[in-house]
Amino acid sequence: MGRSTTVSCAVTYAGIDFHKKFSMVCLGDDKGKVISIERLENHEDAVRKFFAQYPGLHCAIESCRGYEWFVDLLKGMGLDVHLCNAYKVKLIAHSRCKTDKVDSRILMELLAIGFLPTCYLPTLEERDLRERLRWRCHLVRNATRIKNRIHTLIAKDNLGATLGPDLFTKNGKKLLKQVKMSSATRQEVLENQLLLLEHLEEMILAEERWVEMTVKASPDARLLMTIPGIGEFSALVILSELGDIKRFKTSAQVANYSGLTPSISQSGESSRTGAITKQGPSQLRWILIQDAWQAIRYSYEFRCHYAAVSKRCGRHGAIVSVARKLLTVAYRVLRDKKPFDPNLIGAQGA
Repeated sequence: MGRSTTVSCAVTYAGIDFHKKFSMVCLGDDKGKVISIERLENHEDAVRKFFAQYPGLHCAIESCRGYEWFVDLLKGMGLDVHLCNAYKVKLIAHSRCKTDKVDSRILMELLAIGFLPTCYLPTLEERDLRERLRWRCHLVRNATRIKNRIHTLIAKDNLGATLGPDLFTKNGKKLLKQVKMSSATRQEVLENQLLLLEHLEEMILAEERWVEMTVKASPDARLLMTIPGIGEFSALVILSELGDIKRFKTSAQVANYSGLTPSISQSGESSRTGAITKQGPSQLRWILIQDAWQAIRYSYEFRCHYAAVSKRCGRHGAIVSVARKLLTVAYRVLRDKKPFDPNLIGAQGA
């Protein structure tokens, strides 16, 4: 830890450039003037001892990997913590000289003048829900990779036609366990991959049971499932990624948060609409796109919306529009605590 200031009573703001092993902390007064810049080792005792000197401190920290324990510790000490949007800070305070000291000072100064672009700080429950759902996605993706590797291995011995396309049904797996590869090495690899796939599928099944129980205990999740295209897993992902729905004033704010709105380039009388911004949580965009394809299958209203937009923007643009519409409908359902109404698909604003 670096040198400590002797005027702790004057310290009002702190900008924290967080890293894996250490953090650079810039301390400032009530006007945003730098008092000192300290290097702080990321050990809980050291962090607690350092910040205990400054009760009531207003802190700014970037949203980055592994910040959660640090923020929880500061909040537990009663400090005022602001989680800032790293992308927007970079746009505001672009500098050719980028160092840890400069970064921490910029955060402190932006916080002091009330110009710090903040982002939502999820609760512990919301973070836990996100982690569990992302773990389930990780398991499914790994199971898919193993299946693709098995297909590739079978193709190398030209056994695809013999075994058929449905390798991973109950009967298909029986055939896979009986197959004889052309070499002992390939045989061993196949058997190991089948064992790994079986283990992954058991874990996925356990996660599916957990999802089912969680949805039963969540009235908001059951409300979302009244919307065509949204299932149990999708409902939980939407809830976990949106967090407190009351922080959004309109459906347009929710759409902007998701990154599903088109980018706009405007200069004078010229205005051009581009691709979607992709500035929100990628997990939310991914699940909404998946749900959009289901929505146009099971909902006449969503299908009509898709058909109308596809004439102007093509299939890709249309499905993104359906995903955005799904999100705005989900927002109104959660806000009003009412089941899905097809009339919401045509509603604007609000």
